[in-house]
Amino acid sequence: MVVEGDKFNIQKHRAMQKFEFALSKDEVDKALVGFLKKFNEKKFYYTSSSCAGRIILLHDLGCKKYSYFAARWHKKVKVEEVLDNVIKFCDGKDAGKGILLFRQEPIIMHIIAYDLEHAKNILEISVKNGLKHSGIIALCNERYIVEINGNERMSVPLVYDNKLLIEKKDTPQYLSSIIDIANKNFEKNEKRRDKFLEEILKI
Repeated sequence: MVVEGDKFNIQKHRAMQKFEFALSKDEVDKALVGFLKKFNEKKFYYTSSSCAGRIILLHDLGCKKYSYFAARWHKKVKVEEVLDNVIKFCDGKDAGKGILLFRQEPIIMHIIAYDLEHAKNILEISVKNGLKHSGIIALCNERYIVEINGNERMSVPLVYDNKLLIEKKDTPQYLSSIIDIANKNFEKNEKRRDKFLEEILKI
C-alpha cells in the first residue's frame, strides 16, 4: 500500500527511468538534455514529454495514429534540404494519400508538480517570459501537470492528392519565403525558450 505523499515520488522515479532509457537511445532533444538533467534533480518537480522546437514535414493522414514525419529538423533549415524531401515524398508511394504539411513548431514541455502551488510557480514564470499559451492541464492529488507551449508556429500545406499545391517552377521561391518566416520564428522561440529555462532552474 502506498501512503499519502509517496505517489508523486513513485511516479517521478518511473518517469526518470523512461528518461534515462530515452537518453540511451538518443531520443531526447539535444537542446534540452542539459536542462532536463538539472531540472529533474528538483524535489517538487519532474518532466515528461518535451521538445525544444522544430521544423517538420508532416504527412497528415487525418489521424494522429497513422500520420508521420516525412522529415524533421531541430534547427533552422535551408531551402535545398526541404525541397529535396518534398520531391522525395512526391516520388514515394504515399504521396496520393492525405496532406504533406510544412510546419514550424515552438517549445512544448510537460512539467509535473508536487502540488498546485508549485504548478502555479511554473505557470507564472512561463507567462512572464511570453509563453502565454501555457496552462495547467491536469489537477488532481497525484498529478499537477503544466503544459509549456510557445507562441511562434506556422503550418502550410504543400502537397494534396498527389499534387504540389504550387506550380513546380514556383516551388523553390515559395519555399524560400515560408522557410525564411519559419527560421525567424525558430530564432524567436529559441530566445524565449532559453530565458524561460534559465529562470525555472532558479526556483
